[in-house]
Amino acid sequence: MALAAVPGIFVANSGVLPEYQSELPYSGYVKWYETAHIPDWMGAKPGAITAAWRYQSLDPNRELPFLVTYKYPDVAAQSAPEFMRVTLNHPSLPEGGPINKFIKIDILAGSHVETWRSGSTGDARGPLLVTETIQPAANTTKSFTDWYQSTYITELSLMDGWRRTSRFDVGGGKWFALHEFEQRAFEANTTRIGGLLGKRSEETREVERTATSVKLAIWELVRVYGDAKDSWGLPGTDSIL
Repeated sequence: MALAAVPGIFVANSGVLPEYQSELPYSGYVKWYETAHIPDWMGAKPGAITAAWRYQSLDPNRELPFLVTYKYPDVAAQSAPEFMRVTLNHPSLPEGGPINKFIKIDILAGSHVETWRSGSTGDARGPLLVTETIQPAANTTKSFTDWYQSTYITELSLMDGWRRTSRFDVGGGKWFALHEFEQRAFEANTTRIGGLLGKRSEETREVERTATSVKLAIWELVRVYGDAKDSWGLPGTDSIL
């Protein structure tokens, strides 16, 4: 019997290395990525990726300002050999590439766990995104999940402009979340998020205090590829708050 498909995410966060920024200006990198690489990656294995969302960091000093999130209807497809054959060369790149000579890239991949959304939220993604990577204290998976589901998501939902939160298991005891917001949710000059968004409870402060690492960043949605309304989880499984 075939295993049921498990939806998942592939996240690529990248930027041009300082020593190559004169050879490959960021604008040139963006053009290559948006017009060549994303279409190549999405087309490598038909049906393996249904949508991609391209974000730009709001922090002008962020080392890796370029972010793409890809929706895989089945995470098993991420290991398909077709993706290994995607070219990293292009005439628009210095020396014709390969691109990995000129950039730094951080990658995360994992399975969808759960999504919550506001009752007034449609399927389109929010214009602002806060990414959150948490490595909680060792041996706290159950208590962490209980906190997330019973406390943290409530705190998030009370924030003005909150649209949707999707959580993913990216392995090694680490969790990754996408928090979508309306434009009004943050001040126009906000460029950096320092810690967990929900700080109304002692439980949240304790998770942040004891976690091995907590990383947050704020982004603006720039471009969508494929099905812009594709949900991260299985259809109809979002929890409505």
